[in-house]
Amino acid sequence: MSTTNLKANPGKNTVLVSVDDLQVGAICRTPIEDEVGRLLLGTGTRITPEVIEGLRERGIQDLAIKADEAENLRSGNKGGGGKPKPKPVRPKERHHTNGQDHTKWRKGVPLKDALVNRHHEPIDVSRRKVLKGHVQLARTRFEEIRLALTEQKMQTVEALSDLSGAFASAMVDDHDQTVGDVVAADTEMSLTDRSVKLGVLGMAIGTELGLDGPSVLEIGMAGLLHDIGLYTMDAALSVPGRPPLSQEETWEYRKHPVVSANSLREVSDIPHSVLLAIEQVHEQFNGTGYPFGLEGNRIHQYARILNVCDTYLRLTIGTSFRKALVPHDALGFILHQARYGIFDPKVIHAFLRTKSLFPLGSRVELANGKWADVIRRPIEGYACPVLQSSDGERVDLLETPNEVVAPACDPQRNQGRLSIEAMQRIRWNPADELFFEET
Repeated sequence: MSTTNLKANPGKNTVLVSVDDLQVGAICRTPIEDEVGRLLLGTGTRITPEVIEGLRERGIQDLAIKADEAENLRSGNKGGGGKPKPKPVRPKERHHTNGQDHTKWRKGVPLKDALVNRHHEPIDVSRRKVLKGHVQLARTRFEEIRLALTEQKMQTVEALSDLSGAFASAMVDDHDQTVGDVVAADTEMSLTDRSVKLGVLGMAIGTELGLDGPSVLEIGMAGLLHDIGLYTMDAALSVPGRPPLSQEETWEYRKHPVVSANSLREVSDIPHSVLLAIEQVHEQFNGTGYPFGLEGNRIHQYARILNVCDTYLRLTIGTSFRKALVPHDALGFILHQARYGIFDPKVIHAFLRTKSLFPLGSRVELANGKWADVIRRPIEGYACPVLQSSDGERVDLLETPNEVVAPACDPQRNQGRLSIEAMQRIRWNPADELFFEET
């Protein structure tokens, strides 16, 4: 996408500050966005010559900043180093391909280092609206892609690349809320919604594994596109939570990773690593997956990441013949299956660190009989996330470890529990749906 001069849109209590007037060494105390809600500078960002130059390269001349924050960031505030000399911006430098803003998605620099720490903050309602807007935009983009595939006019996935970048930007600004809000289970889930959840969760795990920005964006793109071939196949195969397939239907369904990859091979802006991940996303670490039965490190790292995410989403989606698993039990089931070598151990560790034992966005029952939603990961370990109770109270399980009684089944999401005995007995087959006894 080629950026244009994005003029800031000042509102009440905001002032325009020229990018050239930013003070090197100053630190943003509040997020700064452009007029369409795209994050430009996150909370905690230190103004450096590279940050200023990056804004210039994107064609950004002015920032709309809250009045009190403007005093902090203007170079008239003598609290930091000198202002770098403006550099001319050549047109080609305003390009960023595949949705990548190179001031943020630096090759070789772990994206994890850029995450803004919001552990002590509540959920932001305005950020939730932005995330819902991203999901709605994804539905529109996927409909356009479906039509392009049908008419054999598929030429670019630039729109989805930019969408991947938008979700990654949201994750940098608030990792926990982005993962919690986007990946949370729904009563009904379209193929598009499921692909968005897979992409965002995959990006979060890639970030936890220490991958750099460009790699995380490629994981997001692979997650968004991994099932694209199903749009050209029997419509019954593309329904998340479908009934069990017949032997003939299963054979047909197992072709879809290859169909998806093949439908995208002539699209010039898709990296080869993304095509490999799309083709291998259903391969299992122990060689029991499909379509090729690859094992271990022969499976691309992106695919190993997305395979765990895919399993989690399958378990937390209800079907016509069974309830969805509560996220806590879905995670527990995955940990039990990991004993058989089905998943990459490094990915499992990062997945647990990303979601915690009580996954982000899930619901738990408290000792006082109330319920609460999980809103923040633990600072350390897996077992003590931060909750927000039904009456709005913040509960940090690190401070009150005995507060949670059990995971709560959300009746609006058709959720059920899975016993420890069933977790130990059932073996996961990625081509089939899971049957289980409710407890």
